[in-house]
Amino acid sequence: MTITTTSLLTGGMVSEILSGLVTEALYDPTSLRSIALQVPAGFGSTTSEVTIDAAPGAFAAPGETVAVPVSTYTTTEFELVLAKYSRAYQITDLVGVAGSPINMQRIVLNLMQGLDLTLTDQFCALFSTFTTQVGNGAAVFDVDTIFDGSFALNLANNSGPFAAVLSPKQMNEFMNDLRAQTNLMAYNAPSQDQLIAKGPGYHGSWNGVDLWQTDSAVVAAGVVHGAIMSQNCLAYQMGNVGQMQGHIPTANMIVNTPEMVVELDRSALSGQSSAVAHAYLAAAVANDSRGVDLISLG
Repeated sequence: MTITTTSLLTGGMVSEILSGLVTEALYDPTSLRSIALQVPAGFGSTTSEVTIDAAPGAFAAPGETVAVPVSTYTTTEFELVLAKYSRAYQITDLVGVAGSPINMQRIVLNLMQGLDLTLTDQFCALFSTFTTQVGNGAAVFDVDTIFDGSFALNLANNSGPFAAVLSPKQMNEFMNDLRAQTNLMAYNAPSQDQLIAKGPGYHGSWNGVDLWQTDSAVVAAGVVHGAIMSQNCLAYQMGNVGQMQGHIPTANMIVNTPEMVVELDRSALSGQSSAVAHAYLAAAVANDSRGVDLISLG
């Protein structure tokens, strides 16, 4: 971290002063945990295999004395594979000597806020893997794309309410198209509410669809990938990193929670201190039939 030091001018005035006021940087804090299924972490393996039960079926009428045919009980599975995600910041002793408002406590709080951002990134990276895709990668996003995604979920027997996750550009284009509508839908309360500027995160419910905006939506080859999904489409798992405490000296442990640890790494020789955060997490598509990839021009 670079520190600008002050220099004395004639009369004891200083050319620069380091203010103690710290304002927050603009960033997207959206967490999508609430629309995903959390699978408890197991023990003894980094891979968890989760079974999706067979769908019920209607009975048959074989006849009074005819043996009942045996039906196949078909289940499917999905896997969650834990992987390590880390981030570190380093400051020199000069930071404290210069009286900077950026101290180790502030750095640790900053690291802690990054955990849900990491999970959101992992969820959004899965959208392009959905088998069903609607929209046009060469056109702007519109109201019809939301409806088309909802229709696709309905054809697959999904129950609402649904959740749609859009990029900021897709959300802007959705709002722009919505305000151009002249039918009755344009004048209902949910549509009017969607025209209010909200920024990142949850935008409210619109026609049975909970709308979310996040800048974690992936843009690849000029195409942006949002998604619309029903409950339990996505799943995630957080490894119990609290078990790492036996590997880390107690004096170095700054934060110790089941989901994340932050440890202090001090180098006295170089006069530098580092805060290092670790988390083990996994994200996966739990049921491909519950999700639709919403594409538009990136």
